[in-house]
Amino acid sequence: MYKVVRIALPLIFIATVYSGGPFYDLFGWGTNWPTWGTLLLLVVIANILCACFDRAEDSPHRLAFWDLVLKLCMIPFYTLIFLYATGIATIMFVIPGLFLAAPFVVVPLLAMSYVLMLATSSYGFAASIRAAKRGLLPGSLAALHIALHFLAVADFFSAAVLYLQLRGANKAHKPSAEASAGAPHQNPTGIQ
Repeated sequence: MYKVVRIALPLIFIATVYSGGPFYDLFGWGTNWPTWGTLLLLVVIANILCACFDRAEDSPHRLAFWDLVLKLCMIPFYTLIFLYATGIATIMFVIPGLFLAAPFVVVPLLAMSYVLMLATSSYGFAASIRAAKRGLLPGSLAALHIALHFLAVADFFSAAVLYLQLRGANKAHKPSAEASAGAPHQNPTGIQ
């Protein structure tokens, strides 16, 4: 996969998330909900595919890096969605009769947030799987990271720990790879 695409897609994801939807309602800038939702769907699918098809040698570490960056960048968005949903629910409970419609407004917002969390977690899923296959992480630890990436808030901490573990594993793996590359080749058959 091209390096430009691997770098551009997560950045486009962040730009798309902050380009409309709730920002359009609250601040009056960006794209409206239908356009924003369509763009977001396309960018989410592209990022998931990018995470799935990135099989380069350093992909576990890079995928964990983008997982952590996306999680960090999404914190303000999740905070805004929480405040937005809370504000709408409060208004709907104050006005008589509107409280019945609150679940139809708040639940889709929370579901959208969860889907976006899973989209960013696709990088963590791919990093964990590839790290386990390459022996950088034990399989049980990779499974734990995958499970934690399904839970809100825990996904952020799992992303941070996964990145640090893979960063340490890469540092430990490089000297051993260099040492094995510098060792003289031994012919197991004994024939010269």
